[in-house]
Amino acid sequence: MNIVLVTLAEASLAAQIGIPTFIIGILGLVFGVLLAIASRVFAVEVDPRVEEINEILPGANCGGCGSPGCSGYADAIVNKGEAINKCAPGGAAVVAQIAQIMGEEAVEV
Repeated sequence: MNIVLVTLAEASLAAQIGIPTFIIGILGLVFGVLLAIASRVFAVEVDPRVEEINEILPGANCGGCGSPGCSGYADAIVNKGEAINKCAPGGAAVVAQIAQIMGEEAVEV
C-alpha cells in the first residue's frame, strides 16, 4: 500500500512541476516566434555606404563638421546630401575616399 501512495505522490509532484514547465516552454516558443516575425516586419534598411564612410572617418567625434559625431556625419553625407569636405581631422585623403564611395569629385577640405 505504501508503494502505491509513494507513486501517487510522485505523480502528483510531477504534474505540479511538469505542467507549469510545459506551459512556460510553450509561451517561450510563441513569444520567440512573435519576436522573429516582428523583427522582419519592422526591419530598417540601412544604406551600406553609411557604414563604409563611417569606417573611413577618423573617429574623433569632434563635431567640427556640424554633426554630433562621425557616424552622424556619415549618415548626413549619404541620406541628407551633406558636403563631403567637412571633416578637418581626416583631411584630403578621407575626402578622396568618401568621394569615391559617393561617386563624386573630391573637393578641398
